[in-house]
Amino acid sequence: MISFKSRCEAIRKADRITRKVNSIYPHISESRNRINIRHFQEKYYPLPICYKFSNLNLKNSNKLDSLRYRNGEGIDSFRNIIDMLKNNKIGNCYEESILAQIIGKINGIENIYPSKIFFNRNSSGHQVQLDHVVAIITDKPFNKGSYYNFKNKDAIVVDPWLNITDYVGDYICKLRTNFVNIFPNIPDMKHTLNHLSKITKNIEEYNIVRKKIFKPDFYFKLHTDDLLSSEDTITLRKEYPELIIKNR
Repeated sequence: MISFKSRCEAIRKADRITRKVNSIYPHISESRNRINIRHFQEKYYPLPICYKFSNLNLKNSNKLDSLRYRNGEGIDSFRNIIDMLKNNKIGNCYEESILAQIIGKINGIENIYPSKIFFNRNSSGHQVQLDHVVAIITDKPFNKGSYYNFKNKDAIVVDPWLNITDYVGDYICKLRTNFVNIFPNIPDMKHTLNHLSKITKNIEEYNIVRKKIFKPDFYFKLHTDDLLSSEDTITLRKEYPELIIKNR
């Protein structure tokens, strides 16, 4: 288990998990390709080339769906995910977060969990699920059925899909700024604040509206269907020795 008394060491170990996920089984991310195609279409490529990329990505998407929904329970579901990434060379954030959990537990980190991300706009309180899954490392309680708004250094986010390892508060700041174009349902802070400054009458009103509408709170919820048991960890460690991180 990572000790949060030594935070630098905790981040270092978590980052090694992220790097391991991204390097051990090279694969295609259909969802990342979809985003790239959209951006290229808007800026660079003529339509015929974009159609060609889109058709290729559709094949990857269909392949991923057929593999993701194979029959498999317990340890077989984890074997299927590793097979997707290792042999079929395809997987999105969900598969990468599960692999991060497997690698973490194989290497002695017990408190690593796959997690869904939610956010709400404070004005309504309605929670919206971000279409994204990460792995959370925390020594705080993280129980099923509850939404957790971790303080910055209460948890570390392992996000191989975005290639980020960071404390949860700093990670959320990156979602709100650097990666808002990837997750369009998150309010675009830069755009909305520029617009807000033009329509509000004074700084006090500006701050009130900004806080209530354009700065959502983020929550993490345990992905309870995919928790790796201690017994299955031992089995997978024997079957996939390449997932063991060697001490330097």
